[in-house]
Amino acid sequence: MSNRTAYALTFVSKDRTGIVADVTKVLYENGFNIADSSSTLLSGIFSMILLVEHSNKMSTQEIELLFSATGLKISAYEISDARSVKTETDNRYIISVYGADKPGIIHHITAKLYEINVNIADLQTHIAGDAQDEVYIMILEVALPPDTEEEWVQELKKTADGIGTDITIRRLETYEL
Repeated sequence: MSNRTAYALTFVSKDRTGIVADVTKVLYENGFNIADSSSTLLSGIFSMILLVEHSNKMSTQEIELLFSATGLKISAYEISDARSVKTETDNRYIISVYGADKPGIIHHITAKLYEINVNIADLQTHIAGDAQDEVYIMILEVALPPDTEEEWVQELKKTADGIGTDITIRRLETYEL
């Protein structure tokens, strides 16, 4: 990505139709290229993060001002070459955690992952079921460093047992888009 400046843009808004179209129109009309993106809807709040590139260096304030007419809350950050950070894809796993909703589930699981040097690539949570039969669900995609010993699975299962949750760990098959 020679001679291009990279930015991380975050957007948060009450959900409505057309948010992605509004954002991408501004980016397209102002010469930005979207290198990577992720978005989600959480209880009626839409959030999106984009890694974008531009041939000219701009201040983050200039970029944020481009979106003023959209009514979205935006934050822009200049970052070093976004494509220079390569995430390991060979050693990925999906971890599913299920249990009664209570404080500390995310903390205990993620603290154990940190302790055993496992990087979280994606984390999603959701409460399912009705008021009498609620189940807390957490799904993580993780990347293990090369040469990680298999004991990490048993350590994570002990942590899940200790907080009264069920856990499933499976290797992720990756495919390039």
